[in-house]
Amino acid sequence: MWNMLKTFFVLERSNKRNIFACISVALFVFGLMFFVKTEDLGNAVKEKSGEYQSLSSALSQYQNVDATDSGNGSNLYKNLVLQQLLVSKQRMAIKMNRPELFMDAAIELADLRTKSFGMEGFDNVESYLPSKIENQLDRVFYDYMNQPGIPLSIDSLTYFQFLSYLFVVLGSVWFVFISIYTCGIMIEDFQHTSLIKGYPITFDKYVIAKCIATMLIVGVFIVELFIFSLPLLFFKGAGNPSYPIPVFDGVFTVYPIYKYIGVALLYMILISIFTILLSVILNVLLKNMYLTLFVELLLFIVPMLFPNLMNLIPYNPFNYMNFSHLLNGQTLDLANPVVLNTTHGLIYIGMSIVLMVVAVKFFLTTGKLKRV
Repeated sequence: MWNMLKTFFVLERSNKRNIFACISVALFVFGLMFFVKTEDLGNAVKEKSGEYQSLSSALSQYQNVDATDSGNGSNLYKNLVLQQLLVSKQRMAIKMNRPELFMDAAIELADLRTKSFGMEGFDNVESYLPSKIENQLDRVFYDYMNQPGIPLSIDSLTYFQFLSYLFVVLGSVWFVFISIYTCGIMIEDFQHTSLIKGYPITFDKYVIAKCIATMLIVGVFIVELFIFSLPLLFFKGAGNPSYPIPVFDGVFTVYPIYKYIGVALLYMILISIFTILLSVILNVLLKNMYLTLFVELLLFIVPMLFPNLMNLIPYNPFNYMNFSHLLNGQTLDLANPVVLNTTHGLIYIGMSIVLMVVAVKFFLTTGKLKRV
């Protein structure tokens, strides 16, 4: 088994598909870094300028009215005017290096937005404002930051902040990437059955060895993410690995960056193992890599197309394949909100992996491909 594993790893290391995948991962990281630099993501001044413009667009939906307490403006209009004033105060606080003033304005702004959600006419300006979930995440973040000894980051993304942003982006596409990479994992074996029959191990052990070797290559992809992000250490510095990130984990809370990255890595590893095993089983059943990929992508998008199924079948592992949406609380924004827990997601994916390993062990034990 060990010799077979080493043989697989040596073969996979020089496989053109793996070389192309490694280059693609590197280009993706560099491309994202270029995007971050171009958009100056993480720059608080620029973000607040964007919020100010959005509020100006929302206020442009109204005719010129009096926004004073006794004026003829609606409650929502007065609320939006106050929001814009607070955003201006935040911009001024950043320029004057007054983080305590920024925090006070941020908390007051979040409270004003909470009030605005239930006001008449909100549907007309909803697209210009953060959603209820985004506002709750902001409130949790600023409540946490409004403690002594926690400096506010106002510059563009540092190394650790970029990593957290990188894993947010990857959370939405990781399952798709691994599906594309592994959809033909057993197809070549079906084309050269005589070679497999000559191996001194049973077919189930052959499959497990190939899965492990493939997972080692996926591990190389994950290591690449950290290595090719290193230029930010020189240009922007390391940053604070304990800086908080607001998340939804059954409740609204904050994770330090290192915990967020840890949870993301755990999801990525389990999703990779799950997808590799799923590709093996579908290859055996369908004998076609394109059909395998189609079925995998279909299973991935079904919860998005029919979100009510998430409530109906909460233990479906495909509910948790987009872990960025899970941690961002986006399932709470559905017409019928779905409360998903990250711990439950890890458990359900882990249980599915065990079931698929058992299926491989008991249904692929003949050692003869023709019986599969």
